[in-house]
Amino acid sequence: MSKSTSCFALTAKRARALMLVSIILGAPCAQATDSSLNQTAQKAGSTVGSAAHSAGQEGKKIGLGVGHEGKKIGLAIGHAAKAGGLAFWHAVKGENR
Repeated sequence: MSKSTSCFALTAKRARALMLVSIILGAPCAQATDSSLNQTAQKAGSTVGSAAHSAGQEGKKIGLGVGHEGKKIGLAIGHAAKAGGLAFWHAVKGENR
């Protein structure tokens, strides 16, 4: 084995070793970056989700209020229509009430 080949072989071994060490040490750094990005994305998603939930709850309250008032109005109209229908029926029959 010549001297230049053995130096190259040692350099290649060192390069592989350095690459392996950099991969091993670099992986947690990359993972930490991804982790912080994930945490930031989760916080943003949670904030948007909370805002949407709050808006939905307010809409639900408004919808229930409208529905309850609509029910009251519908019942009042129904009772008035029934009373009008009975009055008309009694008038047609000639009954005085």
